[in-house]
Amino acid sequence: MQTQVRLITSSAKRIHLLLAAGILLCLLIAGCGFKMRGPTPLPFTMLYTNIPQNSAFGSRVWRTIQANSPGTVVTEDAAQAQAQLIQEGFNRSRREVSLDAQGKVEEYELNLVLTFSMTDSHGNELIPTSRIEATRQLPYDEDDASAKQEEMAQLYTDMEKSIADRLIRRITSPDVITTYLQHNPTPGFVPAQ
Repeated sequence: MQTQVRLITSSAKRIHLLLAAGILLCLLIAGCGFKMRGPTPLPFTMLYTNIPQNSAFGSRVWRTIQANSPGTVVTEDAAQAQAQLIQEGFNRSRREVSLDAQGKVEEYELNLVLTFSMTDSHGNELIPTSRIEATRQLPYDEDDASAKQEEMAQLYTDMEKSIADRLIRRITSPDVITTYLQHNPTPGFVPAQ
């Protein structure tokens, strides 16, 4: 009987200790100023981009810009825009990384590269020509060629999502917003902190 009581008290003490440690951890995280990144409004209301909206990558970029900065409209008319996001290149490549003794491919390296720039309506450079790159490794087996083609397509889709997210973080970065505001003062606009 006494051993059961000791086990129960020991377990209860352990649970209370873990609970206290969890609460302390939550208080430390809250106290250090950590917060999730929220929307970052852009200082312009019209953004032109030549990224095609009818592609999976383009629709993700357009939707994310509008979700991240609800006051910004993405347009296909460059004359109306206060800023221009120009896609200069979007290239996929596949390279053989390793071959087996018979010369068959064992592994591919998949690359996806977006080259872009951003200017305001007066031609001031907000983002010079830049590259965002994603690379993935794909083990390959000719016996499962159709499955590997599906896997390759899925990897390219994941890389497009990654590049789109990184592009949005870049165009909403404080240095881009500050540069825009230096050339185009916008009364009443308060950059997100």
